Amino acid sequence: MPQLRGCDFPDDLRYHPESHLWFAPIADGRYRVGVTPFGIALSGEILLFTAKPLGVELDAGRGFGLLEAGKTVFPVKTPFAARLVDANPALDPSARAMNRDPFGAWLVELAPLSPPADGVLQPWATARDEIERIMDRYAFRDLADFTAPLFHEDNRDF
Repeated sequence: MPQLRGCDFPDDLRYHPESHLWFAPIADGRYRVGVTPFGIALSGEILLFTAKPLGVELDAGRGFGLLEAGKTVFPVKTPFAARLVDANPALDPSARAMNRDPFGAWLVELAPLSPPADGVLQPWATARDEIERIMDRYAFRDLADFTAPLFHEDNRDF
């Protein structure tokens, strides 16, 4: 499995570097969605996840739920128009499992309303350079020694 600065990035997933999300293709063109280890490191310890109601249709850039980390709450946004078809029941009432198993503790399943535009969901080989640039911006050298920034100072990426 590829690693970058102590973070795993499985080859079989697709990535949206700007949102720190991974996408696993599943049945019927849907995607199971979660947060990368790097995204979790940026946010600090994840405590709660609250999904929007199942069946809601979302435009690209709209939130499909809220993550709470410490005293910070922020939206998790879809990079393509989609319908929310499922939310992970294992994250209710606590989403702390994400901190231990970011690829097992998925957030939601999304069904695209139309195929995502080219380049929105990237294979690891394509996403790597952009993820590394974002890591550099946060002075992220290694997962083991990183301290999350305060999001009121800079929340552009999550």
